[in-house]
Amino acid sequence: MTLDTRIYVHGQVDYRQVFVKCSQLIGAHEGIRFEDKPGNIYNRIDQGLCALLDIRHGNGRPLRVPGDHRPWCAGEDDECFSPCGIPCWLEVSFDTAYGYQGPEGGCGDLHARLVAELGQWLDGQGIGWSWQNEFTGEVHQGYEGLTDLAGSGARASSWFRDIAAPAIAAHMAGEPK
Repeated sequence: MTLDTRIYVHGQVDYRQVFVKCSQLIGAHEGIRFEDKPGNIYNRIDQGLCALLDIRHGNGRPLRVPGDHRPWCAGEDDECFSPCGIPCWLEVSFDTAYGYQGPEGGCGDLHARLVAELGQWLDGQGIGWSWQNEFTGEVHQGYEGLTDLAGSGARASSWFRDIAAPAIAAHMAGEPK
């Protein structure tokens, strides 16, 4: 199981600049492998980073992704709106295993830091943003709700460590349930 926290960027900004900033936040260096495809830039898995980074963009236009992958962008609407009802230029995703433990704590603590630091950088650029708490589904403007993200992450880490990981290990060892 993973924690996937999404940040919605509500002002026009070059997706490559945001990718560089986010890469710095997760400890990436020049040797990190990534893919830059039309509408999507992301780092590859298994590189020892604290989070997978995936940024969806509209190539200089508000994000539009037809179909039910992103239901708020379905159809031929004049504008694409993020879950909070504001046009979205970029969707940044940080994805980390529930079992993550690092210098700042568990996955929720890490994601709270990543959201806050990216938010500070976006604020410095004069760009509005919001973020979605995967645990609750709520979309927050700015820094509101970040302490809840850290607390929910601690509960998810505990659940993974105390319940899921032992069950997976038992299953892999062929032990009965």
